[in-house]
Amino acid sequence: MEEIKQMATREGFLEVFWRKVQGYRGIGRMDSFRQVYEEMERRYEHEYGRPLWPSFDAFRQYLYRHQ
Repeated sequence: MEEIKQMATREGFLEVFWRKVQGYRGIGRMDSFRQVYEEMERRYEHEYGRPLWPSFDAFRQYLYRHQ
């Protein structure tokens, strides 16, 4: 539950995103950034009733600006 609360902000979403990517790589999963984003965005939308990002491209642009 703490993770979903952290995802409530864009900065928090990004932190959870990188943790997931790193964790998946650690167990041999090679999900694309888009796949991880879509999994997280579905969870976010289910919890909060609306998407956090207008599109994957919007998320990607934010991601690359805040690396």
